Formats: sequence, structure tokens, C-alpha cells
Amino acid sequence: PAVRERLEKVLSAARRSAHLVHQLLQLARSEASVEMQPLDLAALAREVARDWAGRALALGTDLGYEGDEQRIVQGQPLLLREALNNLIDNALHYAGPGATVTVHVSAGPNGWAELVVEDDGPGVAQQHFADLFSRFWRGSDQAGGCGLGLSIVEEIALRHGGRAVAEPVRPHGLRAGLKLPLT
Repeated sequence: PAVRERLEKVLSAARRSAHLVHQLLQLARSEASVEMQPLDLAALAREVARDWAGRALALGTDLGYEGDEQRIVQGQPLLLREALNNLIDNALHYAGPGATVTVHVSAGPNGWAELVVEDDGPGVAQQHFADLFSRFWRGSDQAGGCGLGLSIVEEIALRHGGRAVAEPVRPHGLRAGLKLPLT
């Protein structure tokens, strides 16, 4: 039993290290120059949400998509996919079993597209909103992760001429995502 516990701890540490390396590589990619092309943000969001459906189901979380049928932006598909993967991963991680997580794409005011992931989990305390997009900040030590996901989202948003956004959902939950210029 003691050897098994040690091996499980080593395996857990190796998984955390691999995740950290993956996130650091994604951060480096997001900081490199990107070649933009017209892409349908709504189609990308639906596809990524479908990719996560099995994991959400296994976690007891209801994951879905609501929003526009089509929303064209200038973007780099791999980076926007990575941003959305990070947003969904965070929502599934922190919202908890029994939560509802919804991916939204819509036209915001003044020529902006909004890609957000909303959950009805416990949310984030108001005093922590300033830290959400900081590198290595985590909402909870128990949740795992390395604290780079949302900082990668922010970097990708900036690379696309947009910005990262986060706001509380009432009565509880979090709405986090990107605002990108429409083409």
C-alpha cells in the first residue's frame, strides 16, 4: 500500500508537470506572430464544445452551446481553439459536478464578437477578479492546474486585437471569455 501511494503521487506529479509544459508551450505559441484568416467563431465554438462533451458528461456537468449560427472574425484557428479549450477546462474544473456550462458566441456592441463560457458553479470572489488573468494564479489549490489557462486566454485575445473578459453570474457562477473585433 505504501509503495502504491508513492507511485500514485509520482504519477500525479508527472501529470501536473506535463500539463505545465503543455501550458507553457501554448503561452509561447500565443506570444509568437500569428497569421490571421477569416473564420467562423460560432462554428469553431460548437466544434470545441462537442469535443468536450464526453469529458463533461463523465464529470456530471451539462455542457452546451447557445448563440449565433455564424460570426466571422479574423483569427488564428489553433490559438482560438486553445483559448476556448482553456475556458471550458476551467469551467468544468471549478464549477463542479451537477453544474451547467454554456459556450456562447454573439455579436456584442460596437462591432465586437463575444466568445464566452458561462457556468453556474460557485464563481469567484470579487476580490480575486483582478487576479484571474495573472500567470500562475489559481482559484483553489485543490483544483489542480498550474494557473496559466486564463493568462493564455488573455494573451490570445490581445493577439487578435481583442481582450479577455470575466464577470460574475448572479446568483452564482462565472462568465469568462474573449471579445474580438468583427470583420
